[in-house]
Amino acid sequence: MTIVLACALLLLTAAVVVLFAMMGELATRTAAAPAAAPAGVSPLEEYRLGAVVDEWPESLAVLGTGSRSVVLVLSTICASCAKVAGQLSEGALAGVKGSVGIAISCAEQADGDEFVLRHGLTDLPHHVDVRGAWVAGSFSVTQSPTALVFDDGVLTGGHLFTSVEELLREVGLTGGARAVV
Repeated sequence: MTIVLACALLLLTAAVVVLFAMMGELATRTAAAPAAAPAGVSPLEEYRLGAVVDEWPESLAVLGTGSRSVVLVLSTICASCAKVAGQLSEGALAGVKGSVGIAISCAEQADGDEFVLRHGLTDLPHHVDVRGAWVAGSFSVTQSPTALVFDDGVLTGGHLFTSVEELLREVGLTGGARAVV
């Protein structure tokens, strides 16, 4: 009887260990998704606040002269960035087009050009930032999708975002009016 009880207890212990291992594996697979794409808008932790751009890429130069402008940093290999690009192609920037531009981080120029064409972003001011050299070098930003907020050409804010509409509200660019926050 003692041997049967010991075997049953050993079998039950093994089953519990396997169950917890399976639950742990499931938790690691499902927990990674929300961390990769925060909901709405959240502050960017690391960036060069107060940076003044020495030289704007020609296609984004108009953004360095306005009172408030935003550069959206997207990557060609980021699923959240593709979703943001879809929002942009659906007209999310109506009324604020002169205040918002896009920097596309990519491995090769052709990758960035293809991203712009695929998502219908050719009408928006954009810069294909090969290897993220301009964004990382000028602002120490390596994450995407990111929004960099400029006031009179000075970097005054940084945000991680997944909703263009929420971002525009957060930075005070809604309904086509430039607001000072």
